[in-house]
Parts: sequence; C-alpha cells; structure tokens
Amino acid sequence: MKTLCGTILAAAVASCAAAGQAVAVKVADAMKQTPLRDVRLKGYPGAKLDDLVRERVSGEFARRNVFAEARRAFRERDDDERGHGGLWRGEFWGKQMIGVARVADYLRDPSLLAFVREECRRMMELQDADGYLGSYADKELVAITDRDATRRIYGWMPVWNIWNRKYAMWGMLMAYKATGDRAILDSVERQMTQLIDMMHRKGLRLHDTGAGEMNGLPSMSILKPLVMLYEETGTRKYLDYAAEMLPDWDRDDGLCPNFFRNAFGGKPLNEWYPEPGQWAKTYEFLSCVDGLVEYYRATGDRRCLDTAAAIRDNLVASDLNPFGAVGFGDKLIGAPKYCNALNEACDVIHWIRLNVDLFLVTGDKKYMDSVELAYLNAYLASIWRGGAWGPFFLRGHARHTDQKQCGYAYNHCCVNNLPRTFMDVASVAVTRDRDGTFHVNLYQDAKATLDGVTFEISGNYPVGSNVTVKVSSPVKVAFRRPEWCPKMNVARLDGSYVLAFDMNPRIVDRLKTVPDLNRKDAKIWAYSRYPDLGNGPTSDLPASYRTTPAAEVMWGPLVLAKSRLVGTPKSEVFEPFTINGKGYSVRATSCTGDGMTWGLWDIELSKPGGRTVRVKACDFASGTDVPCGRGGDLFSIWF
Repeated sequence: MKTLCGTILAAAVASCAAAGQAVAVKVADAMKQTPLRDVRLKGYPGAKLDDLVRERVSGEFARRNVFAEARRAFRERDDDERGHGGLWRGEFWGKQMIGVARVADYLRDPSLLAFVREECRRMMELQDADGYLGSYADKELVAITDRDATRRIYGWMPVWNIWNRKYAMWGMLMAYKATGDRAILDSVERQMTQLIDMMHRKGLRLHDTGAGEMNGLPSMSILKPLVMLYEETGTRKYLDYAAEMLPDWDRDDGLCPNFFRNAFGGKPLNEWYPEPGQWAKTYEFLSCVDGLVEYYRATGDRRCLDTAAAIRDNLVASDLNPFGAVGFGDKLIGAPKYCNALNEACDVIHWIRLNVDLFLVTGDKKYMDSVELAYLNAYLASIWRGGAWGPFFLRGHARHTDQKQCGYAYNHCCVNNLPRTFMDVASVAVTRDRDGTFHVNLYQDAKATLDGVTFEISGNYPVGSNVTVKVSSPVKVAFRRPEWCPKMNVARLDGSYVLAFDMNPRIVDRLKTVPDLNRKDAKIWAYSRYPDLGNGPTSDLPASYRTTPAAEVMWGPLVLAKSRLVGTPKSEVFEPFTINGKGYSVRATSCTGDGMTWGLWDIELSKPGGRTVRVKACDFASGTDVPCGRGGDLFSIWF
C-alpha cells in the first residue's frame, strides 16, 4: 500500500508540475538540526564569530551606521536613478538582516532581538500602501526594455529590482522567525503579494526579468524565500507562484539554464551553453538550485531534489576550486582550468548553504564533506582579523582584495552575508536522524544540545588530530569519517568518545597545462576579473600572476599556505619552482605558532634524487586574512 500510495503521489506531483501547479505535501528532513540557541561555536572559528558579531552584528556601529546606510536605499529609492536599469544597493539591508536575525536567535540577546524588531518597524514605515518596499523609484522596472540604451549607461545590462526586494522580504522573514512579531510577517506578505500581482498584471515571467545576461537567475532566486513564506503562512498563492516559474527551467526550446533538462545530460555545467562567463554567475545560480531543494521540502516533487543534487555533483566534478568552494571569479567557467584561484566570498557562502540543505534533506554525509572543506578554508579566510570587514575576492596567490560597492561605505554584498554561514554551520554540527541516532558531523570545538542531549566537542580540530566528544546521556551516536581521512579511530574513555584522525598530509597536483591567456574566456576572467586593470588596489597584480601549474599541500581538510605573516621570506613564498606532477612526497610537522595564526607546520617536500624543499606553512584562512594594499603580495597556496 505504501508503494502504491507513493507511486500515485509521485504521478500527481509530476502531473501538476508539468501544468505549472503545485501539490502541497510537506516532506520531513532526514536530519533534525540543533536549534541555534542551543549551540555555541568555540575555538579559533568561534573566536572569529565573536569578532564578527561584535563588529558587524551587535555593536553600536553595526546597529547605527551599517543599517542606517542600508535602509537609505529604500528611503531614497535611487538604485534606478540613471534609468533603463539599476543597481543593487537594495540588497544590503536584507542580507544584513538575515545574518543579524539568525545571530539574535543564536544568542537570545534581548537587546539584539529588540533591535531586530525595531529595525524592521523602521523599514515598514517606508512601505507603500500597495505593499511595495523597494529601492527603485519605478517599482515596475524589473526587466530590460532597451538593451542598447542600458548598455550605453552601465556598460552591461543590470536591473536588480526583484533581487533587492527578495532580500528585503527574506531578511524580514528571518526577523519574524527570531522575534515572533506578526506585524513583520504581515509586511512580508504584503510585499510578496504586490510583486506577484504586478507580475501577473504585466504578463511577465520571472525568467524574463533581472540582469539581461543572466537568463533570469537573479529574479528566479526568489524561489527559496517564496517557498519559505508559504511554509510559514500556508498561503497557497505563494506556492502556486513558485510552481509557475519551474516550467521555464524545463523547456523544449532549451532556453538557458534549463536545469531539469541539463542536470542529467553528462556535460560539465560550464559547457551547457556558450560563454558561461556571461550567464553562469555563481551565487545567483546556486541560490536558484537551493530554491529547488526548498520546493521539494514543501511539495515532495522529487524531480526538484534530484535535479539540485545532480547539479551539485556536476559542480564538484567540474568547478571545484582549490579553496573547497566552486567557481572562478563568481562564474562557473571550469575553475580547475585556472592556475590562479579566484573566489568571491558570496559564492562560498551560498555553496555551503546548498550543501547544508542537501544534507538535512537527504542525510548523505558527502554534503558535509563539502561544507567542511569550504568552511575551514574559503569561508574563514573571508573574514579579516578583528571581524570588521572581509575580502570581496579570495585569491590563492599574492593577496585577497576588497572593495566598496555602489558608493556605500559600510555595506558590501559579501560582508553583509558573512554571519549567516556561521549559523548554518552551527545548526548542523550535531544532528539526529529519523531513527533516533545522533550524528556528529563537524569536529570544531563546540557545545550543542539537541533533544536534551548535550555534546561537548574539543581538540582544536583540524589543527589538532585528536578530538574528544563528551555526551551527556547514553544515546546512539555516529561520527562522520571525512572523505579525505584514510583512517579514523573511535574509542570510549571515561564516558566520552575519543577520535583520532589520520590527517593525511598530502600533495594535490592541480594542473598539467595552463590555459592560453589569449583565449576569450581566459583573457576576460583570468585577467580583468583577477586584477582590476585601472589604477585600483589590485592593478599591479599581473606582475605576480602565476603562469605555471603548481600543487597544493593539505593537512586534513586544511589548505596550507606559505605566508609572510609567519615570517617566511618573500623569496620562499613566491618560489617559482614547483613540485606539481613530479612525484614528490610531503612530511608535515606541527610546530608552535605566533598566536596569530591557527596552525603552523614545518613542511618538507622531497623525492629520491630530486630537490628537497623545506618551508614553513600555515592554514590558508589565518595566514591570509589581512587586507593588503597595492604591492602587498603576502601569500601563496602553490608549492
């Protein structure tokens, strides 16, 4: 009977999806996450979180200056002041509020919760009578109507109206979840209803809106918060609108990106369509894919989950970069081809979120392997020491760089996004499956209480190779063995579990050849996206641009870096000799650091009859997390 019912349900879901309608069948996650208020991150990552919270979330500067500037976009409504298109200042408030609201839930700080409520009230005062709350004076400017005029004004075809609104709604939805203030939720419903009604009246599909080169990806990323709003309110209008957009990802004419048709075709994503450097913008793309996971949760439409999972696997195979995230320069163009790794911090944040959601839904630990690599390397490097700001682009060589955006001083797309990832990670450090088994998924120092059972994790992992997990009650516990780890021993000792990891110090050969830098995609993305070509803070980078393949050295899940921050001479940091593909072995010996870097190792690279290289190396995140101006070449992950 269960099989028959499941078959009937699947057929009904498929039939309704084909018709652009939704069947509302809520699917429970395979894993129950730990409530944010019941977990605390500790150790080096926890200290970074504390700094970030103080500087960007709970402090007076964040409450007064950061939010006031972000709110200004909605008061002045000047994102479209140049006409024919518009900018994205309106995204900043929502991105900031998503993180702040979740941290408020994590800390349960009455003062911060009160601020979240008050800040939403200030935004609600700027809402129109019809429900519109946005940063565009022309609320109906959602698509490019004159491509030539738009290009003349901006140099490309930006229009971020729906994208900006999405973040405002999402931020307020998370504020409602943290505070329970129904007036905030009512405001979100009015915003979403106005948008849907306007789109229907204009006869526009989301695929045909937003930045002209991106095939609807920015606007269609509204799918996740749209479904979340349905799940919170039960208002069928929102789920039905979500269903309306799905046929544009399942088209007979093959219109880009056509997720449902392309996900299972076997091609690397960067080969789905020509010029991925134009359309395949990483974090808008990932946001849409994560929306498919949320749609599956609300409807049971297995096609959506399978498509999201297949795309994620495609990216692991074809676009995984040396930092453990995906993409090169915010584009999915085949990152492994490029010997100068480049990653926008927003891409890291969204890659982690997609894998967290897939893990919660399926329980498959491979997604936590991806979370761990991206979190401990790319993400932690995305926060400057002290927590006040972070880089826009991470690089594997020379230095990271940041920038201001849209003329604002205190807000930036990546920096505003940073707090949410700590919260994503905190919620899945310990989970419980449907059979009642508890799963310890991440091993950084932390304390988490789930269903009355407390887990205390210590050991300074992964700099340290031994972890102790104290469990307050005799329950069934499973421990994730990371994919990179050939052997993990688990023993019971005095009521605790003691885990010993083979940290498997290893060389990862990255490239056999270097792309022709005169090719169109390489020239655009390896040069104009890696350094800016004017007189800005990175215009000198071509002089240090690596033009030969090199290898990485890893300790457990950590990418290691040669860094001047730990006293390594510049000549050793940027040594042109490479071990890549030459059969070298590595010996890594932990040594005492300077108190500023997290982990420090003496590295010996050798092979019989070959050159022996000895150098100090540290973890990538703490050896590269300082801003550097022009000429400040600092580090390299290439050996």
